[in-house]
Amino acid sequence: MRKARLPLVAALAAATPALAQAQDTPDEDIIKLDDITISANTTETAVERSGSTVEVATQEDIRRSGEQTVAGFLNTLPGISVTSNGGLGTTTSVRVRGSSGRYLGVYVDGIDVNDPSAPQISFDFGSLLADDVSRIEVLKGAQSARYGSEAIAGVINITTNRATEPGTFHSFGAEYGSYNTSRLSYNLSHRGERGGVALTLTNVETDGFSAADENAGNTEADGHDTQRVSFATDYELTDTVTVGLNGFWQDSKTSYDEYIWPVGPADGVTPDETSESTSYGWRAFMNIVSGAVEHELAITGFKNDRVSYGTNAWGPFNYPYIGERLTGSYNGTAFVNEALTLGFGADTSDESYESGPNQGSHIMRGIYAEANWAPTDELDVAATVRHDDHSVFGGETTGRLAVAYRPVPDWILRFAAGTGFRTPSLFELFDPVNGNPALQPETSDNIEAGVEKLFANGGFARATLFQTRITDLIQWQGGSYVQVPGTARSKGIELSGGVPLSDRVILSGNATFIDATLSSGARLSRVPETDISVRLDADITDDFQLGVSLQRVANMIDGGARLPDYTLANVNASYQVTDAAQVYVRVENLFDEEYQTVRGYGTSDRAFFVGVRASF
Repeated sequence: MRKARLPLVAALAAATPALAQAQDTPDEDIIKLDDITISANTTETAVERSGSTVEVATQEDIRRSGEQTVAGFLNTLPGISVTSNGGLGTTTSVRVRGSSGRYLGVYVDGIDVNDPSAPQISFDFGSLLADDVSRIEVLKGAQSARYGSEAIAGVINITTNRATEPGTFHSFGAEYGSYNTSRLSYNLSHRGERGGVALTLTNVETDGFSAADENAGNTEADGHDTQRVSFATDYELTDTVTVGLNGFWQDSKTSYDEYIWPVGPADGVTPDETSESTSYGWRAFMNIVSGAVEHELAITGFKNDRVSYGTNAWGPFNYPYIGERLTGSYNGTAFVNEALTLGFGADTSDESYESGPNQGSHIMRGIYAEANWAPTDELDVAATVRHDDHSVFGGETTGRLAVAYRPVPDWILRFAAGTGFRTPSLFELFDPVNGNPALQPETSDNIEAGVEKLFANGGFARATLFQTRITDLIQWQGGSYVQVPGTARSKGIELSGGVPLSDRVILSGNATFIDATLSSGARLSRVPETDISVRLDADITDDFQLGVSLQRVANMIDGGARLPDYTLANVNASYQVTDAAQVYVRVENLFDEEYQTVRGYGTSDRAFFVGVRASF
């Protein structure tokens, strides 16, 4: 039964799946874990050797959670909160430790997917389903020293489906449920002696519910549909050279309700206000192994073409936006000796945006160096420094220090400190109405300290204190974006833990307490002071699995007004019909809670879904 229950703690208590493996190993080997992070440092690093806090989740973790979207799954992790302007497809923001999405780097298969045309460059998670995701890493804290701008709060790295062992594999998924929602997915993966290929197709359609809260008299349902194609290939040209190409294409259409000042969001004058977007990204790379040095050369491209149209209280509107990014990078790794590894690299990125006759662009070039040093089996130190040169602002230098110490095999002590920055977006700079060409980059510093205890039965407990400070904050005031003097602060504590109650039952949970304020002392909007999640997972039989989760969110404000506290309950169950096929059901918002994550915008009532998955 170990294979069936190992992933539970990772997905629901925000630990790595390998932590649970400790219950089947002798005490002296408890720290020898299998999970690695590819985000925290320039080289693959075992999670227990990372000084920065990182969450790692596999495809099985996501499926066991019952969440259909990447944002929904992220919302179950400590330190992360999600807000949406309605249902599936509407604007959805992910916050890490109180910092909004504009401070978060988001990568899919190594492609930077933050939208250069967004008012504040960020990624909208509203349409990203979990069907073609095989792995998610969330790296927390200031990471500009490794990733450059927009990494003040951290980085989310998403990997899509691909074969991990030789052979050809197929998987299929179908689901139907409330609001006439249907989902279909198909994956083909193959791995041979010298390379592999993967292709995933996904489609979702839903009639949805009113984006503007139905309790305020809004009755018009706002639907959504998305089609997405992801692919990945790699091939070993020689024993030392590997080349590859991966990418995605996505087309989405979403009905939404505009915010009408000062009333708030409401059903539109026309049947639907609509947002349509087509985005694609690609990455070509070459890996070269030359003795003790490894090299990677990569070129990535991303484009998002979106338009919002309809009729509001002021008449018809049509807002087109196009954002593009082309990036070239070199990363090198030198294995000096068993204790010391050096990473180094350089990159250049050209970003542009268009909105009708309005346009703008800038170029960012950066170089970095990192030392990963393990002087003893118990101590790991990572130090990183980076310098970026912006075509508008000039230079910015950032750094990071991360330490992991294991005084005894079942204790891990972590410490990390770093600086970061965020350049003003092209819209903030060049929009003729809202823009301000005098804006300068926001800068930040971050510090965190944590402790983790592993238990012989596979349980664990973790606590992390953190603080992020951002200066020269950019906000929209008086009809344009301006620089706000002073320092915004977000500080708090993350707690997480998991314990096996029996061979078939695991109890896990996490809690985050955040105090997030602007330089004026006012609280940051849409950041809950208290966010607590608890989950119970049980293997009722070898084939029947059941999961129940509760989430309590309290003390959140939006636009100066406090939103009602709420408690959500979700239930999901699956049954293994054959070795290749599984059926499942899930109930979202079991107690039909009425709540909002953004003031004036609605959320789902109690919803039921049934589906089937097959692999062969």
